[in-house]
Amino acid sequence: MGRNRDDLELVERCVAGEPGAWRQFVDRFAPTVRALARRYLRLHGQMPDSSDLDDVVQDVFLAVTRREFRLLKNYDPTYTFKTYLGVITRTEVHRVLRKKRPLLGGPAELERAAPAGADASAGAERAEEREVLATAMDELPDRDAEILRLRFLREMDYKAIATTLRIPETSVGQTLYRAKQRLLDKLRGILGILV
Repeated sequence: MGRNRDDLELVERCVAGEPGAWRQFVDRFAPTVRALARRYLRLHGQMPDSSDLDDVVQDVFLAVTRREFRLLKNYDPTYTFKTYLGVITRTEVHRVLRKKRPLLGGPAELERAAPAGADASAGAERAEEREVLATAMDELPDRDAEILRLRFLREMDYKAIATTLRIPETSVGQTLYRAKQRLLDKLRGILGILV
């Protein structure tokens, strides 16, 4: 618990804007973030080079500083800070992977999916809808995003989802329902902001 207490103190100093705290934060956690990023990328079949890892580390630290250290302010000290940082790192790795392979297809797929004679505004509207959906998916917990992708993008049945996620088949329906509800909440939040 002593190490986590030191980490919590450093987090509080960063949030308070104490001079030198951020540099200390980066020095302390950059190796951890880098190691986690390497592991997560390899789990997804990527062989990251040094520049890929540097990009992820930078993205993690940018995410931490956004909105006046919102992520640090939301840290729950009942968990170790390294665990929390691991969740942030995993989220950023998923964003990097989505940039390499778009979640719902690129512009070429949009054009193929558009009916003949569809005007440019309809294509732009679909692109905007996909962007809103991708943003909402990015904000979901990893488990929710994964079950939604397996069911609706890969069109897996409940048995295949259960095997992939290593959960009982009887809990897939309820897990999927909760994930859809969270996605709807995120979409309502995003669309409320856009209106």
